Parts: sequence; structure tokens; C-alpha cells
Amino acid sequence: MKNLLLFFTAIILLSSCAKDDDNDGVQEEKHQGPTNPTEPRGPFDRTVLVYISGENNLNDQIAPEMKEIRQGTKGIGNNALVVYVDEADTIRKPYILYIREGETVDSMSFEDDPYSSSPQVMSRVLNHVSTYYPANEYGLVLWGHASGWLIADSVTTDVPATARRRAYGVDNGRNIISNKGKWMNMATLAKTLESWKKLKFLCVESVFELRKTAEYIIGSPAEIPAVGAPYNTMIPALFGTTDKFYETIVDRYFEQTVEWSFGGGRNNLKVHTPLSVVYTPMLEKLATETNVVLRNFVPESEKSSVMSYLSGLIYYGGTSSYARQNDVFYDMNDFIRRYTCGKTGSTFADSVTYNTWKEVYDQTVIYKKYDENGWATNGQVNYNSFEYLQTEGRYGGMSMFVPQERPNSHYVAYVENGVSYKGYNEEIKSTSWYGFARLSDFGW
Repeated sequence: MKNLLLFFTAIILLSSCAKDDDNDGVQEEKHQGPTNPTEPRGPFDRTVLVYISGENNLNDQIAPEMKEIRQGTKGIGNNALVVYVDEADTIRKPYILYIREGETVDSMSFEDDPYSSSPQVMSRVLNHVSTYYPANEYGLVLWGHASGWLIADSVTTDVPATARRRAYGVDNGRNIISNKGKWMNMATLAKTLESWKKLKFLCVESVFELRKTAEYIIGSPAEIPAVGAPYNTMIPALFGTTDKFYETIVDRYFEQTVEWSFGGGRNNLKVHTPLSVVYTPMLEKLATETNVVLRNFVPESEKSSVMSYLSGLIYYGGTSSYARQNDVFYDMNDFIRRYTCGKTGSTFADSVTYNTWKEVYDQTVIYKKYDENGWATNGQVNYNSFEYLQTEGRYGGMSMFVPQERPNSHYVAYVENGVSYKGYNEEIKSTSWYGFARLSDFGW
């Protein structure tokens, strides 16, 4: 298995080998035009599936994204680009398109309108693609909403968007513009992908959960703007064959700018989406080294005092009062760097400890891009204070959860919309990262 990658909002996963299954649940569209092939096409060098879970408030982004996708399929050689689309449409059922040179070659639709966040549905689509578009390698782009490692049993539980309990691909099941629906959590996504191919992801807890599914994970530690990826220029890079093909994918994505208006004399600032590449074979060693470095400044008895110095760290959860009340995604490098290299008026470990950990970190996060102004989603542009500016030394491109005893927050047990939750401090314990990094050593 090789060349496996993943983005959020656009998640890209690549693998090799094929799995022969039938096209259960898919039928030919009841209209004139391209239909489901009766025999497999190819074989191709690489087949990439774009999995669009758009039965939510991203529905309006599907049409412009599809236009870019069609443009991007021109001149891609002996490769195949397939798209699964679930729209908020009461008439048209979810469908699968094989697009070549900008034109639809095959078009198949589902007989029913299932939840795209269901692992069974995702498996049906994946197997259909590998059956009819066999290739030496496969790619998967997961298009839709996502929120890292936060856990919900997405297949059986409806949760509102404000609950922040999801991982990927909300589907409201009613073909309306709403984010209240069923989500797929990280553990479920990992099992689904592991049963098909080998794949990957970002935010250290999520990446670690998916470490067995891919060799590389490409993604953003922050929320990607609704405009999504620049598919017209990025799709050719998805079929790259060089050893560092992932750099071209990141570079093409990073070229896209988003305008953001602040007021106060800083209007129309153009910002980029922060991106990183994780080499998954190093993740378990990073977990071990993280435990070692934490021992230098997070003894259990001092947990509360250490956690009081989180202000000013790079974080990926938004700047609204709601988001800041529940900071979950602190930049891992920025956090470790602060507590090992020093802060005025405080006692910290020496920089040698940080450098030892950073060497392993750099072998794990092997490529990254950032914008010193931040990014333009949910008010996440860091423009208020110099302390929030991204720098080469601070930006690590992968986040880390830090437990906190913050009253009236989601870190501790709480009730929202009539549902009781254990709180993030307890939920983190169910992740693989928690066990491998032995965070329980510190009373976390």
C-alpha cells in the first residue's frame, strides 16, 4: 500500500489493491444518457473517488465544485475520476458519475436515499468504484463537514450542529439545508476504510485513529472555508507519481486565497488554508516522545497550574465566545514549544528537551504551509494581537487536545439540548492516542 492521503473538508485517501464486490444498492438512472457500465473499465493507474456528502447546508457548494471537478479531469492520462453525490434534493437520489475530459461517461443512481454518513453506504460506494474502475492505486476525497476526534455515534444519534459532537459527513436524511442529522465518527470511519483499503487524516487524535489506513495524511488542522478545494487545479496533482506528490497537492490547494473583511482598517485581507502532511509510520514514536516531553512540565500535581498558561497559543477552533469556551484543537508544536522553551515569569524545561521531541515531530509532520494572518472560517483569522500570529517556529500543522478544569464548559460533564454528555476530558480517553501517549500518567 502506498500514496494514501486525506483532507478535511476535502479528505483525500489513496491506497492500492482492488476488492471485488458487486454494485449492491446502485441502479442505472431512469433517463437517457450515460449509464452504469456492464463490465469493468480500465484497468487504470489510479482511481480517485470524490465522496460528496452534501445533504446539509453545504448543498449550494456542490454545483460550483462539480464545475471545477469537470475542469480538473482534462488531460489526466490513464487515470479515473469518480464522484458520488448526495444532494439536498427531494427528487434525485444519490448518484455516482465517472467523469473523463470534463464529460460524464457513466451515471448511476441509488434506488433509495440512504444516509451518506452510514458506514454501510460508504462501503457500498467504495466497493462499486473498485469493481467497475479497477486500478493499481485508489484515492478517496471525503467532501463535507467534519470536526476531528469529537465523538458521536453518528449512525444512530441525531445531534444539532452546535453540539460539536461529530466527525465527518452529516446527512440530515430529509433533503433540506440543515446540519442536524447523522454523522460518522473517527472510529467508525477508520473501520470502514480499513476494511476496504489503507488510508489517513489530521489533528493528532484523529490522525492516530486512522494511522493504519494510509501512509500519508494530507489535511488542514483548521476548518476549511466552504468554497472547498480548487479542484480544477488540484485534481491533476491527485494523480501525481513522484515520491513527494503530496507537496504538489498541498501547494495547489494553498494557492487558493479567501478574502476576509475585518473592519477597523483591515478589510479584504486575502488568507490561505493552513495545510500539513503527516507520515503515519512515525505516529506511534511521536506518541512515545510526547509522553517523555510532557513529563518535564506536566506532573499530575501541577496539572491545573500548567493549564492556566494556554492563552495566546495557536488554536484551530474559532474565535467566537462559544468556540473559545471549548478550545479543543491547540497547535501541538506551539503547546510543547511554549512549555519547554520558556515563558516570562515561569519555570520550564530546557530547550534541549523540546529539540529532541521536535526532531521526531518533524519526521512525522513532513510538509506544511501556513498563512501568518490565520485563516478565514468562523472568525478564525488571528488579527487581534501579535501573540496569535503564525510563525515558522510556532506553526506545527497538527492539533492536540489539552484537558482543562473549566467550569460551565464542555470539558466537564454538561447537558445540552436535553442530552447529557461526559465532557471532553472524559471523551478523550476513548481515543487510541490517549492510550499510546499514556496521558493517564499525568492525571489526564
